[in-house]
Amino acid sequence: MAAPGFVDVHAHVVPSGDDGAASIEHALELCRIAVDAGTRVLFATPHAHAPWDRYPLTPARRRTYDDAFPVVRDAVAAWGLELRRGFEVFPTVLDHDVDPRDYRLDGTDAVLLEFPGWWLDYPDPIPMLVEAGRRAEAAGLVPVLAHPERCPAVSDDPSIVRPLAERGWHLCLNAPSLLGDHGGTSEKAAWQLLEDGVVTIAASDAHGLERPPRLDLAFRAVERRYGREAAVPLFDGSVLPWADRGAATVVV
Repeated sequence: MAAPGFVDVHAHVVPSGDDGAASIEHALELCRIAVDAGTRVLFATPHAHAPWDRYPLTPARRRTYDDAFPVVRDAVAAWGLELRRGFEVFPTVLDHDVDPRDYRLDGTDAVLLEFPGWWLDYPDPIPMLVEAGRRAEAAGLVPVLAHPERCPAVSDDPSIVRPLAERGWHLCLNAPSLLGDHGGTSEKAAWQLLEDGVVTIAASDAHGLERPPRLDLAFRAVERRYGREAAVPLFDGSVLPWADRGAATVVV
C-alpha cells in the first residue's frame, strides 16, 4: 500500500541566514528530495531565536527569507509540492513584545516552538516552554514542540512531557531520531515517547543534504512496529489545527 502524502512541519529549506539552506539552488535540491520521498506539504521554518542567541531573526535575516521564499515556492509548485511559511521559535522569543501569530505555521492555528536540545544548557526546559505555550494559547494558537527527544531532561525522564501533551499541545519528533540519526540516546527517547502515546507529529528538521527532508524511512519504521493506522496520523498533517481548510492535502 502506498504511503500517505506527507506533511512536514519542520524544515530549514529556504535561505534565511540560519544553518539550513544556503542558496536558492540548495533549497531547490532539498525540496526535490522531499518530493521524491513523498512529501506534499512542506513548511519552511527558519530559526527565530531571541536577540542574544545564535540565530536571532534580524531584519536582514527576515529580508533574506522573504526574498527567497516566493522564488522557491513558485518553482517547487510545478513539482506538486506546496511550500508554506513558518518559523522554529525559541521559547524566549515570546517573552518579548511580539505577536505569536506572526510566527505561526501558515494556514494553521499552530506555532512551532523549539524544545531546547543537548546543545543548549537548559537543565529544566519545561517552565520556559509552558510560559511560551501559554502566550501562544492566549493568541489562539496551539503549540507544536519540536524534537523533545533531543532534550537531555526528556531522555533522562520522558514522563516530564506528559503534562504538555495533556494540555493538547503537539509533541513533534524529529523523524531521523527514530532511525538513530541523532544518536542512540535520542533514538531510545523517541521510541519511548511514541510508546507512551504522547507524540502526535513527526517532522524532518531538515538542514541540508546531510540532514535531508525525508519522512518516508521513518514512516516505514513506525508502520512496521505499530501498523499503518498508528503511523499515518504522525506524518499526514491531519492533527494540525488547519485554519484555511479542513485537513491537509494528502494522498492516501
